[in-house]
Amino acid sequence: MATNTDPSTATPSFTAGTYCYHRSWGYGRIREVNEVSGQLTIDFKGKPGHTMAPEYAVQSLALLPDTHIYAQKCDRPAELKELAAKDAPALVKIVIESLKAQATAENIQSALVPDVLAAADWKKWWEGAKRAMKKEGLYHIPTKKTEAFRILDAPVHAGNDAVALFRAASGVEAQLAALGAVTKNWSEIADPAVATEIAQVVESTLSKLPKSLLAKGIELALLRDEVLAAAGQPPVEGAAAILNLVPTAPKAFADVLEKITGLRQVRFLHVLQAGRPEEWAPLLLQILPFANGRMGDSVTTIFASVERHNEVVEALRRLLRERTVSSDLLYWLCKNRDLLFAPLFTPQLVMAILSVLEKDQFGDLKKGTKLYDLVHTDRELMATLLKDAAQEDVRDVTRAILLTPVFKELDKRSLLAIIIKLFPDMQELVIGDRTHSDDATLIVSWDSLQRRKSELEEIITKKIPENSKEIGIARSYGDLRENHEFKAAKEMQTVLMKRKAELESMIVRAQGTDFVGVDTHVVNIGTIVDLVETTSGEKFSYTVLGAWDSDPTQGIISYMTSLAQALMKLPVGEVAELSTEEGGKRMVRIEAIRNYR
Repeated sequence: MATNTDPSTATPSFTAGTYCYHRSWGYGRIREVNEVSGQLTIDFKGKPGHTMAPEYAVQSLALLPDTHIYAQKCDRPAELKELAAKDAPALVKIVIESLKAQATAENIQSALVPDVLAAADWKKWWEGAKRAMKKEGLYHIPTKKTEAFRILDAPVHAGNDAVALFRAASGVEAQLAALGAVTKNWSEIADPAVATEIAQVVESTLSKLPKSLLAKGIELALLRDEVLAAAGQPPVEGAAAILNLVPTAPKAFADVLEKITGLRQVRFLHVLQAGRPEEWAPLLLQILPFANGRMGDSVTTIFASVERHNEVVEALRRLLRERTVSSDLLYWLCKNRDLLFAPLFTPQLVMAILSVLEKDQFGDLKKGTKLYDLVHTDRELMATLLKDAAQEDVRDVTRAILLTPVFKELDKRSLLAIIIKLFPDMQELVIGDRTHSDDATLIVSWDSLQRRKSELEEIITKKIPENSKEIGIARSYGDLRENHEFKAAKEMQTVLMKRKAELESMIVRAQGTDFVGVDTHVVNIGTIVDLVETTSGEKFSYTVLGAWDSDPTQGIISYMTSLAQALMKLPVGEVAELSTEEGGKRMVRIEAIRNYR
């Protein structure tokens, strides 16, 4: 273990019974000093009876006082163990005074384990010791492992320092950090006047807060009310009250909630739940279409706290049916696989995943990457989703995977292999599709074709050249093994080239149309089909359009979907069997067929 004890500064008064330290052999006790030669006999730990010439001893030994931790471990081991049990800071003080500038956490542990404390007990004891030291306020407790602990000349009061820091803070960010320290040390402050002062300052800050910092303002109000509660005072009312800061529009509310950090997000929702008993549930369900995984987890926690989690399940079921759910929320749902959401793990979820991944292709190229990777790398996921599926539903999923442009060819084959292993009957469908899928023509709208052409042009003329420049700049930073900018740029290059190849393949196969002059004697691409359910009498319509035109929220479906295929080429009056979103079947009659254009 390192030490800063310098033998050149120690008084070379070598006498029997004195403790000393050697850089290689550690600490020991001088057993005997030869009166004639001056030769020393030293009992080092693990090396007893070692002899040393006096001139060498002067150069290599540092004498230790009886108060040094090494000396006390030899003379008072039982007392040190008792001190460890009763007064941990006092024991640490002995070690700090002994090691001085070398009193790091690692060296303190080496000094005490295993002679004073067992290795198995160290972690728990050390955490308790630091808490006690912090409470006393007489120790500098470093945040870095390499920094030494120190004994302070005067006690530090963390509570007073936190209040002073809050008073000096300017702006919501600084006040938020300082108020966090105040809440942690409130037991030391415990002053109602300070709580009132904090509430007044926060109210002033919130009155001038720009909308862009609303999430930080809500966090500040949360901490303010926490301080007021600890001081026995009621929460603030009026314009600065937490609930009066909350946007009422679902999208705006979701945008703010996403920016609230950590556990404060759940705490904020609990405040909303308690303060608006009639409004919180509808609002939280309405933000699910905009939610990421962390928000989905927080919303589920709030509903579960009052045993209403089934409402979240049903809301998610509807979003999956309408394909109005984010890739991040889907990733969270598939990754966690909470038993609560087991009813959602059906072929319908697979179709929602494919739909979302296809939509994400038109936006940010990084969007949906986590979901994509999870779907094709987690071999258990597809098995879970199709475990209890009917044969027809499995066939629909298989066909959808065969037709989707989302997956790389190898990834698509891997998914299909999983399905074939689970359902061997699907092999014929896959093999049959392979014989013609690469050359199959895709009927698409001119708008969707133009969007893909525009995306391809942007990738070729703008994004790939920009990426090449980024790679060149990142390469100039050197040491490619640790060059994160270079790795990120190369990853983006892979994404861009993959997307370029996919678009080129799709565009070559595409046949554009404006859906004008379509035969309406039977259901065709470019027709609106009016349907009525034979049992309930419910009426609804579907618009059958091109391969890239699906928008379930508007009743628009691609002619390649299983739903459209069940209706294609059927005349008015014909009855068809359609699959429901829940996995069942329903009979519908075609009431009318109209032109889309």
